[in-house]
Amino acid sequence: MEELSKVEGRGARVVVYLEVAARRTVSWRVSRDAELRIGNASVWLTRHRDPYDYWMQPGDVLRLVRGERVWLSSDCDHAVEVSVTSYRKARERPAWTRMFARFFPRSVNAI
Repeated sequence: MEELSKVEGRGARVVVYLEVAARRTVSWRVSRDAELRIGNASVWLTRHRDPYDYWMQPGDVLRLVRGERVWLSSDCDHAVEVSVTSYRKARERPAWTRMFARFFPRSVNAI
């Protein structure tokens, strides 16, 4: 599996930590491509329109695609921590600002 940071470029990394309460289910729609990492206990994962469910162990990583709906549930007696990591694309400046930067390098960040 290709690492998400290489696919998305050199943008800022955004990590969101979630806690799945004991014997509860959490659901959300993925807003951008991301990697889901399982923390300290096993988690049951279901994806919309996927005929399979996944029993994920601590340390497992799963690639999530923008727009898909995901359900996570825990079977243990304590909360389970998971993290969702995504990368924001580096914003490319318009051509005129790159040309301007060549002549006035200190002024470019003000634009």
